[in-house]
Amino acid sequence: MSDNILKNGNDKENLKGYCLRLSKKNNSILYLLEDYLGKKMLEDQKLSEIRDVILTVSAEILKIADHEVGDDDNEGL
Repeated sequence: MSDNILKNGNDKENLKGYCLRLSKKNNSILYLLEDYLGKKMLEDQKLSEIRDVILTVSAEILKIADHEVGDDDNEGL
């Protein structure tokens, strides 16, 4: 797998930068949800579970860049 990933059509960024951008975008969902709901997600059990999943996914996205990804689909992950 190439270390460069297409961004916005033509610009290239490295895997680490791409994963960081995706993680931040994923985390921004928390703020959007809290704003939409008008309360903190920690105030409700189900919302807290959703928050935990979102944060876990963000952390896992960042870990992807730390693994060397080869030609095999799952190699290095």
